[in-house]
Amino acid sequence: MRRSGQDLSATLVILVFRVSNRRLDIFVTDRASIEQGFLVRSAYALISIRDPDKRKVRARRSPLLKATLELAFHDAEPRTAFKLPENIRLINEEDAAQIWQFVRALSVEVKTVVVHCEQGMSRSPAVAAALCRGLGQDPARFMTKYQPNAYVLRLITEAAGSLGSQRS
Repeated sequence: MRRSGQDLSATLVILVFRVSNRRLDIFVTDRASIEQGFLVRSAYALISIRDPDKRKVRARRSPLLKATLELAFHDAEPRTAFKLPENIRLINEEDAAQIWQFVRALSVEVKTVVVHCEQGMSRSPAVAAALCRGLGQDPARFMTKYQPNAYVLRLITEAAGSLGSQRS
């Protein structure tokens, strides 16, 4: 859902990092912005995160969209003192590994990674922050402006370490 009264640019955080001597920009946003036609001016990849009970995101077609990774897991964290309902699907190690494999496999043509979740406030900033950590960059902007899901952040950060030997 779009945050009323805010300019779209105010809902974004951009972080630039280097991978194999190329520049990638990371944008974090929400589902509504993607469906309304999120504007990216360079070749980009989309990491699309939705709730498992929601339909797939209808991203506007663009010749600049070069790759999409679609994942479905809830914005929830396991708690020792609380049993989650059985219909809640948490991110798992396979999802976390898929994110890293996807980012590492991007062609040099791709200059931007857009990460979105339903509200753009928890799962997608956690993914962006974990990407930063795994690439040796400062995730502070994603940690302070948003409320990253700690479990998502931890699993993706750990996946970066376990896949580290596969880095090019």
